[in-house]
Parts: sequence; C-alpha cells; structure tokens
Amino acid sequence: MDHLLYLTHRIPYPPNKGDKIRSYHLLKYLAQHYHVHLGTFIDDPDDWQYIDTVKQLCGDTHFASLNPRTARLRSLGALMMNRPLTLDYYRNNDLQEWVRKVIKTQAIKRVLIFSSAMAQFVTDIQQARCVIDFVDIDSDKWRQYAKKAMADELAISTRSSLATPLRKANGAHI
Repeated sequence: MDHLLYLTHRIPYPPNKGDKIRSYHLLKYLAQHYHVHLGTFIDDPDDWQYIDTVKQLCGDTHFASLNPRTARLRSLGALMMNRPLTLDYYRNNDLQEWVRKVIKTQAIKRVLIFSSAMAQFVTDIQQARCVIDFVDIDSDKWRQYAKKAMADELAISTRSSLATPLRKANGAHI
C-alpha cells in the first residue's frame, strides 16, 4: 500500500459532531487503501483518551496539543501582520517538523488536508499530490453569519419602530 499523509485540525475521534464525523469516516476509508500517517491537533483535554483508538487506523501519528485560549491570543499577531487568523491559530513547529520528517522518511506521494488551516504544513512539499477538503469554507460561513445578523438587526429595528407608536397610543412614557 502507498503512504498517505492526512492532516486534520482536530482529532478525528470520537465521531460525535460534524467535522469529526466526516474526518473519522475519511480516516477509516483511507486506512483500507493506504498506510495513513496522521498529523492532528487535540483541543479538548477529554480527547487525549482516544489516541490509542485513532492509532489503530494509522502508521505514524503526531498529536499536537492546542489550547484554544492561547491559540486565540496567538491569532492576534496575525491581525497586526494582515495574515489570516487561522494560520497563527494553528501554527505549530513540532507538527511542522513531524510533517517534514514523515514526508522524507515514508516516501509520501499523497497528502489529504482536512481544513484549509492545515495546508500551511505542506506549502514547501514538491513531491506529493495534495488535496484539500475545505470542510467549511470560513468566508462563506462568515458571510452567512453577517447575513443572519443583518436580518436579526432589521427584525429588532422593525419591532422597535412598531412598538413606539403602540406605546404612545397606550399612554406609555418612554
């Protein structure tokens, strides 16, 4: 079997929510066809208990600890440098070194990147075919949030403007 590097922004286990369900089933499928080398983050202390379960599906693995509070603070540097916040949030030298080592020692020819944040770890890799699963495209997600926020604001504004004449009609003092 060929070797494949699989990079995920969150440990793909337990499959109990959207991105973990998807990344876990991808891992299970890939493990049937490739020697999978997994590099991932663990951002929930409870997830450390699942490392052995995940390792059963993989060859070499690297689990990087990610403290969300520290990562958010680290992301602030990206604001100053006009970089995407996500890159600084997930930047990790140990994971970067592990990726370089695995690419070199395992003759990796295929890389599956689960979430655009993980692409930063293979930008200098020339010899492998890389595929990115954008999982949820952040720009579209934020566009949807903004659209919903504007709709909510309009609804609140409309209710407020309708309430004022009603209050006046009922003798309420504002």
